[in-house]
Amino acid sequence: WRHRRAPGTSRLARARHWPGVVPSCVVTMPLSQNAARTQQPSMRRVTRALFACASAAAFVAPAPPIPIGRARRRPPRASDVDDVDAAFMREALELAKLGGAACHPNPQVGCVIVDRRNLVLGRGYHPAAGEPHAEIFALRDAGVLVERDAGADFWRVEAPGDVDLDTAYVTLEPCSHVGRTPPCCDAFIAAGVRRVVVATADPAPWVAGDGIRRLEAAGVAVVVGVLGDESRE
Repeated sequence: WRHRRAPGTSRLARARHWPGVVPSCVVTMPLSQNAARTQQPSMRRVTRALFACASAAAFVAPAPPIPIGRARRRPPRASDVDDVDAAFMREALELAKLGGAACHPNPQVGCVIVDRRNLVLGRGYHPAAGEPHAEIFALRDAGVLVERDAGADFWRVEAPGDVDLDTAYVTLEPCSHVGRTPPCCDAFIAAGVRRVVVATADPAPWVAGDGIRRLEAAGVAVVVGVLGDESRE
């Protein structure tokens, strides 16, 4: 038979008032498992612990975020720079071959201009004797206005402000004399080229390193000798 008990008179309710008395309905598992169960943290205790950790972390200064576009990068190794210079110089050497016999008596010259991200901006080669040199065609291909006024012994250079002329790779030292065309080294300086990589110096006595000296005097970094043996073949 069954009957309803008064509130507060169940076995579980009596166990709350008398902790030492364990009702028979609760003892449904071994004592060791029951003790392990009572030692597990409740959800309220876990929440309190999380809030305590969060409040303690609030007093620690966060690390400053890295601005977008200025992510940290490892500095380039010397081998990386050499590989990049050699790759672009090989492209300049291939461009120089496009001139063919029409360049005679001038040498075959090729030029490649890149920006700071090593993206090619302009390419050029010397097509024939009496025509502008490879450096001038490369500057024009990069969007720089390079013209010669009538009777002038210099190039009139107008470089747009958004053109990043970082490095020019030339198979031969830029000329520094006035012949059929004005000096190419002055055009590089006027255009704002920051660095010039040369395969080999010009052996002609009217140049013989003068173009390199004029570039360095203007603050342009010059590297000589990249694939020099291949350029002389």
